[in-house]
Formats: sequence, C-alpha cells, structure tokens
Amino acid sequence: MKIIFGIFLIFLGVLLLTTIFLDLFSLSFFTRIFHNLGLFWPMMLITFGIYFIYLSVKKKWLYFLSVGVFSAFLILLLVWPYESVSAPGKYQVFTGVNRILFKSGGFTVRFIEGEKFRVSTSSGIEVSKAGSNLIVKGSLWKRFGPKMVEVELPRDTFELSFEEGAFTVKGEFEENRFTRVETKDSVLNIRFSFQKMNVPLYFEAEDCVLEVLLRVPGGISYFIDKKDGLLLKTIEGNIIESDLNPDLFFNLKGGVFRIHLEGGI
Repeated sequence: MKIIFGIFLIFLGVLLLTTIFLDLFSLSFFTRIFHNLGLFWPMMLITFGIYFIYLSVKKKWLYFLSVGVFSAFLILLLVWPYESVSAPGKYQVFTGVNRILFKSGGFTVRFIEGEKFRVSTSSGIEVSKAGSNLIVKGSLWKRFGPKMVEVELPRDTFELSFEEGAFTVKGEFEENRFTRVETKDSVLNIRFSFQKMNVPLYFEAEDCVLEVLLRVPGGISYFIDKKDGLLLKTIEGNIIESDLNPDLFFNLKGGVFRIHLEGGI
C-alpha cells in the first residue's frame, strides 16, 4: 500500500510541476482528469480488492498486479480523450432568471446570443428554477463521458456560479452579458470574447483551479487581488492595470489561477 500511495504522490507532483512551471499543458488539463475519473474510478476498487486478497494469501504476483492496475488507472486519467461531447437535447425556455448556478459533476457550457433565455442539455444533467436562480446540476455517476450544456442568452446581464465540479465554459458576445462569476471548490476553464464591455465584470474564486482567457476591447482596465495561492498572469494588448473602478476585477483566494487577457479586439 505504501508503494501505491508513493506512486500517487509522484504522479500528483509531476502533474503539478508539468502543468504550472513547464506550461506544457494548460490548467484545463485538470478538467480532462476530472472527466476521466468518472470513467475509470472502478479501477480503484479493483486495485484495493486485489491488494486485500494479497494480504490474505501473500502471493507477490497479486501485489504487483494491484500496483499495475493502479498505475494504469493514473495513465488513463492523463491520456484518455474526452473531446467527444454528447450533443444537447431539446431547448427549455425560462423567464425571470438573474443567476445561473452550475454544480456537481463535469460538463462543458457553451453560451450563445439570442432573443430568449433557453437551455439545452445532454442526458445526465438536470435543470431547475428556484426564484430567479437557474440551477444546472450534473453527476459523474449518472452517465459516463462528458456532458454539454448550451445556454442562449437574451440581451440582459446575469450572474454565474460554479461549484463542486469541473467546467469548461465558452462564449463569444457582442457585449458583456455577465456582471459576476463565482467559483468555489471546482476546476473551471473560461474562454470569453467581448467586443464591448458595457458593464464591469467581477470574478471571485476560492479554493479552486481557475483558468481564464478573455478577449476584450482595448483600453479597458483590470485589477487582480490575490490573497493566497499561485497566480500566472499574461496580459497582451492595450489593457490598463488600475484598482479604481476597473472593468475587470479578480478576487482570488486559495488555489491555482491562470489569467490571460487580450485587449484590442
């Protein structure tokens, strides 16, 4: 069991060093691992099952078999592809939504511009409404493989919240549609493009892995307030750093953060 735990620590350390310092992978690489965990987690049960049998019969080949299964499990987390996302189903129309909460499991979210507030999801994702909150909840265990949510937004502003999961979020907009993005205890990769910043956008991230790529108009201002954690920041184009009513504000608490801003669309 000590060898298995040691392999896990080596795997985790190499992964963090490779991802953060060598920059061979983006932080969204953690999303791949989270998705693949939903496919291959039974291999952990097999590993411990073989090991417990080894403790009873003391056959060395069983011990090495448990180590081999566990090693294969870690390799599959890294290399198994998850790009083939199941297509969303029929649209549901909602009214009176101010905040969209995504939670549990792992899925891809794609925002598009439209005339109505409509949501379409692949199987394994539940959508419900509580007051002005729309709750989109997934589960790794209901359906293997990645899932997708497509949200059509009218010309209005919304708040986004991501909790306890792994999410890839994409969207290209004529104007910024969001006033606030919150994430906690999650792995979040956001890629937004705004031709205009009509309202300020506030990010709050706590105890998470966050990667943000924003393409914004030139001349806007930003400010990053990081209390603890690791921050990698890349700024390209005409973007101004200022703590006086910035157009983009990041409040970061505990985690690994990668912020990439491109100005001058």
